[in-house]
Amino acid sequence: MRLLARRIRGALGIAVTWGALWVVIGLVVFTAFAIFDPEDIDPGEGPARVLPIFALVGFLSGLGFAVWLSLAERRRTLHQLSLWRVALWGLLGGVAIPLLMGADGSMGWLTGPMGAAFAAASVAAARRSALPEAESRRLLE
Repeated sequence: MRLLARRIRGALGIAVTWGALWVVIGLVVFTAFAIFDPEDIDPGEGPARVLPIFALVGFLSGLGFAVWLSLAERRRTLHQLSLWRVALWGLLGGVAIPLLMGADGSMGWLTGPMGAAFAAASVAAARRSALPEAESRRLLE
């Protein structure tokens, strides 16, 4: 039961982190539109309406990545993961989100590569902060 709770907590942590990153990206995109092409912003399309959509897409992309990663790489440690495979799971998690949300598949060109980049960056950051593999095995024994 502890393992399941730990996996759920990890998946939610990834999802919340990705949601926050997507909000930052959404804020940058919205600001760029407001500065360079304000005519494209319709009345009522302020940050309060747009940023929750970015947060939801990021949260679901992170959750999709966490599910793909846990299913496909469950027998590997953090140090055994290939960044290319992790990026693939992030890509698949990101591409699936527009389809699951009922949007057309053309948004996958944006969400997929961002998912791949976030996935590789997440694992790289986790590796930097994690104990070396030998040390983590010694602590588990």
